[in-house]
Amino acid sequence: MNTASENAGTPRAEAGGDPVYRKNSRPTQAFRITMTIEDSPGDFRSVKGAAFYRITNYEQCTPVDPVAGAWSKQREESVPAAFQKIDDKTYVSTIYADGMVDADYFGKGICHWDLMGVGMSLKASGTEDETNFSPSLEKVQIMDSSAKTTYFWKGHYPREDVKNFADVGSASVEDFKESARDDLFKVTLSAQKVEP
Repeated sequence: MNTASENAGTPRAEAGGDPVYRKNSRPTQAFRITMTIEDSPGDFRSVKGAAFYRITNYEQCTPVDPVAGAWSKQREESVPAAFQKIDDKTYVSTIYADGMVDADYFGKGICHWDLMGVGMSLKASGTEDETNFSPSLEKVQIMDSSAKTTYFWKGHYPREDVKNFADVGSASVEDFKESARDDLFKVTLSAQKVEP
């Protein structure tokens, strides 16, 4: 349970009547995320990140839609992570494992949030027609203060034939055709717990 849980009060509601999930204004479980780009095919002038969270007891704390007979409320939420450029290949940000407020959003008991991971969006300049290179770091890697390297083919930079083409890359060079292996760049995301 996070520190904001005890004083959560009644959540605000959106125009459609659903409550607004709240970000924790006083998080304490900080992790420094460092992103390193090696052998880049060009500049990435648009670098965006977000921490992603999920309700762990979703079926217990949210109502069933009476018409559909299923759970239809939003299960996940994200909190933007501003990455600061340190040099041409290094960016850093701080995310929080307790970034969301545990609260009784639907009158069915406390909804508990859990960090899922952090995801990135790297684009040459940020326009819609450019490839969206999307490395990520999962919760287990963040909590273990470990790192993950993702490889991308340079040929997708700056754009593909499809607008906003999403390239999630691969964890291994071996996943690429042999002819493409000398034309890759890599993005490494690493986490380090920030002691209070």
